[in-house]
Amino acid sequence: MDLQSGLKLPFNLKILQADEHGVPILGVPFLAMFNPDTVAITEAINWGEQSAAGSEGIQTEFINTRGRTFSIDIMLDGTGVNTNGVKIPVTAQVLLFRLATTKIDGTNHRPNHLILQYGLIIVHCILTTSTVTYTMFDMFGLPIRAKISASFAEVTPTGFMAALAMLSSPDLTHNVEVKEGDLLPLLTHKIYKNQKYYLQVAKANKLKNFRALKKGSTLIFPPIAKTVKK
Repeated sequence: MDLQSGLKLPFNLKILQADEHGVPILGVPFLAMFNPDTVAITEAINWGEQSAAGSEGIQTEFINTRGRTFSIDIMLDGTGVNTNGVKIPVTAQVLLFRLATTKIDGTNHRPNHLILQYGLIIVHCILTTSTVTYTMFDMFGLPIRAKISASFAEVTPTGFMAALAMLSSPDLTHNVEVKEGDLLPLLTHKIYKNQKYYLQVAKANKLKNFRALKKGSTLIFPPIAKTVKK
């Protein structure tokens, strides 16, 4: 490997094994020989759809936000062009990638979580799919160039997900600042995923006229267990 390539290598795309908390662990890392030209990041939201019989159109209800997915093409070369004439077999490079991303951990009985790092992109993730396309062969039919098309799904570390769920739980008290155009039934639906509790919220806040909310005021949305009479 030439000096210039050697100096750039620490900044190349890396795939490290990690635990469920996103902490790197001892394991086989994968260091890309060439950085990818593109990184595709996909974000998705799950919506539930409902349609009343005899009515036109549909109603949507937010379910959850899915983690981001990352798609990357990794080029492999076994000709020695980028390694100062030292030929690293493409099959060995593919094996290193598989050891880093798909090897079953004997303790957890599944592949380890991963940390994908490239520039400012640092993602705690898992590998979802990978396809190896061999693009060049030598006279003996052995591959000397290949492309790995890999997709990764972002993972929220254990513990952090539970904290997020608690913060958005309808069983906790929420304080909401009223903004221009806010309506109590809509705010109630946002907190409890059901607007039928708006009269209880109005009572809890001692609102004389829930149809005329004061901009800048703060409304208290109590836990459902305390708001609804059994």
